[in-house]
Formats: sequence, C-alpha cells, structure tokens
Amino acid sequence: MRSASPKHHRRSTVISWVRRALGAIALLVLGAVLWHAWDHQAFIAWREDAGVVPFFLAMALLPALGVPITPFFIVAGATFGTLVGLAGSAVALCGNLLFCYWIARSGLRPWLARLLERTRYDIPDFEEGTGALRFALLVKLAPGVPLFIKHYLLGMASVPFWIYFAVSGTITGLYAVAFVVLGESLLEHDLGNGTLALAGLAAVALAIYLWRRRMTTRQDSE
Repeated sequence: MRSASPKHHRRSTVISWVRRALGAIALLVLGAVLWHAWDHQAFIAWREDAGVVPFFLAMALLPALGVPITPFFIVAGATFGTLVGLAGSAVALCGNLLFCYWIARSGLRPWLARLLERTRYDIPDFEEGTGALRFALLVKLAPGVPLFIKHYLLGMASVPFWIYFAVSGTITGLYAVAFVVLGESLLEHDLGNGTLALAGLAAVALAIYLWRRRMTTRQDSE
C-alpha cells in the first residue's frame, strides 16, 4: 500500500469513525422503529411461508455483488430464530467466502485489478504467505470498506486460502452472532437479549478500535 501523510491518515481515521458512528446511530434508530412499529402477526404469517434454502442461498451470493450482509443476519434471526439463524448464516457465510475467493482468483481478476487501480492502494502479493496474516487482519478490520471489496482484495493479493477463510470467517462471524440474536430479540421484543446483542457489538467494535490503535502506534514508532 502506498504510504500516506500523517495529516491524511488522521483525516481518514476521523472520517471512518464518523461513518461508523452514523451507522451505529442508524442501526439504533432502525431497531427502535422496528421495536415499536413491527407488525408481529404479519411477520409471523410471512415467516411461515419463508424458505430456508432460498434465503440463505441469497445470503451467500448477493453480498458478493455488493449487497450488505448485515440485514441478512438480522432478518435470519427474526425469521428462523437464533438456532437456525446462526446455523444457516454460518453456512451462507462460508459459501460467500468461497465464492468471493473464487471470483478474485478467476478470469475476472484483471477486471477487478483495473477497478482497484483507481484507488490509492497497490495490490501486494502474498503468494509465499509471509506477512499474509497481518495483512488479512488489517484489511478485515479496516473501517469504512465494504465487505465484498475486502474479500476480493485478500483473494487478489494471493493471501493463502486458509488464512483468508479463518480471519474473514472469524471476524464476520462475531458480528453475525450478535446481529442474529438482535434480529430475534426485535421480533420477540426481548429486551434482555437485545441489550446483550448490542453489548456484544459494542465490545467487538471496541476491541477492533484498540487493536487498530495499537497497530498504528507500532507503525509510527518503527
């Protein structure tokens, strides 16, 4: 990646965290609206007709095209409950990771590379695996970057599949658990589980912030 000036880095960091804060506020507002305005009976009727396979297949494929995956997690919990929602989301997430990695390593790679050339980032090569784990963590924990772009970037950078799969699956999976639980709590008006899910999301966000701050401090001291 090309180096950026300290001023530019601080500005990018501030913008990224402002976006995250706005996203968190929007999520809380949406949760409050759903909590008070949700038509429980209408949703129960829709849930009885909802198909498990089509829903989770869509969750596996559509995020690779840029559709946000977070609403899928919330709806999965609200529609199928925590147990089925978590199991289905895990399978769908694995399918999405496989699909994105395949696309990044397929004949579409030159086209994706041309798109990334328009940004300020170069695509490194981790064919040998050296430094791949650290790079995968930096990419996955980068704020403000859409999920599918992160996955494509890791695949195009030749990050070994097992590192890509483990890092991406673990980090996204932590969010998935909280959002699935949050989805069911919204449907059932379960304030306890809803609060627990939000606390989990806050804990993950705080851990990511502290890790990124530590990495930035280490880079500045080198």
